[in-house]
Amino acid sequence: MKIYDIEGFPNPLRVRIALAEKGATNKVEFVPVDVMSGEHRSDAFKMKNPDATVPVLELDDGTCIAQCNAITEYIDGVFDGPSLTGTTPKERALIAMMNLRAENGLMNAVGAYFHHATPGLGPDLETWQCAE
Repeated sequence: MKIYDIEGFPNPLRVRIALAEKGATNKVEFVPVDVMSGEHRSDAFKMKNPDATVPVLELDDGTCIAQCNAITEYIDGVFDGPSLTGTTPKERALIAMMNLRAENGLMNAVGAYFHHATPGLGPDLETWQCAE
């Protein structure tokens, strides 16, 4: 399996942490995506993930899974080690809820600020930005 990502970006880092917790970082191939040059917006990459975001997990059969939480669910199910997403329905629901709270209440705001306030990112990286 392959992980398409960019080292050091927050969301790909979440997947790398999940793999490390499972002791599985050596069981995947990391494929760097040149986000700064817009590789993630290429037709070839959008065939893997129409949202044009990293990370993306590509399975050996060609199936592509995007979004950190979905990738983590998959990693949790296929690799041995401590559960990352819960072992009971209650644990899974609480973990899913807290992930959504963290993303909607914190990560999205931090990410928007980072993209707008960091030289070289802004409209060059996030082409959907409103100029105002």
